Amino acid sequence: MTRLFGNRRNCIIALAVATALAVLASWRGPRATPDALNHPIHDHPELFGDAVACPDRGDPFENGRRTEEIARLRADRYAYDPRDGVRAVQRYQEAGSCYRAAGDEVGGPRVRRAISVLTTRVNTDYAAARLNLFNALEQERWSVALSEIRRLLLLTDHIGRHEYVEWLNEIIGRVTAKASTES
Repeated sequence: MTRLFGNRRNCIIALAVATALAVLASWRGPRATPDALNHPIHDHPELFGDAVACPDRGDPFENGRRTEEIARLRADRYAYDPRDGVRAVQRYQEAGSCYRAAGDEVGGPRVRRAISVLTTRVNTDYAAARLNLFNALEQERWSVALSEIRRLLLLTDHIGRHEYVEWLNEIIGRVTAKASTES
């Protein structure tokens, strides 16, 4: 009888261990992370490239003043359209090169400060959107993921062909479908 009781106890322990392992495996099982979607999250493009040159025609100082004003207007619109933040930095870079060509000692430093502040803001928002997307995909919060994909596509609109941008365009359909069933 003791032998029968000993086998039953071993069987119960084995069953409890197997159940615990199954629960652990399902809890840590595959999720809809960017890795599961075949994309490394760290392979994103830089938003800002080399400085834009001042146009050859016209007065460099006037070109710089006009371009700086356009940059300021685009920077004000950044809160409503992420593309305007990127375009504003590009216009500020152009204005800076015009002020350098004109030898202006006031406009150049002012534009460099504006570039620094806006570049930091846009890059911070870009990093936050990438992190939010990663977390939303991992937690299967599809509507949040869709919102972040759209924001990232607007921020990278000027880049053209890049693996990360193509990945965003590829997954937006699947995430849209999952977000529509989420509600």
